[in-house]
Amino acid sequence: MQGINAKEHQNFLDAYKKFEKLLEAVENKLPEEENKRTKEGIEELRNLYFKFHSLLNDLSNCTQHYEKRKKIVQSGMFKSIRKMKSELRNKGENINYL
Repeated sequence: MQGINAKEHQNFLDAYKKFEKLLEAVENKLPEEENKRTKEGIEELRNLYFKFHSLLNDLSNCTQHYEKRKKIVQSGMFKSIRKMKSELRNKGENINYL
C-alpha cells in the first residue's frame, strides 16, 4: 500500500499559498476557469488527505482488534486441543498423527 507523504503534502500546500500571493500580486490576471480548477483541486487534495488519515486510523483500529481477537480464539482453541489430546491419550488412542 502506498501512503501519502505528510511532508510532501505540506510542501504542496505551502506552494499553493505562494501561488495565491502571486495571484494577488498580478491582480488576478489568470483566467478565472484556471484559477477555479486550481482551488477546487487543492480542496479535493485536502479532503483526500484527511480521508486517507481517517482510513489509516480505522485500519490501525481494525488490526488491533483482530490481533486481540486472534489471541483470545487461539488461546481457547489450543486449550481445547490439549484437553482433547489428553482425553485420547487416556483412552490409549494413537494421537501422533495430530
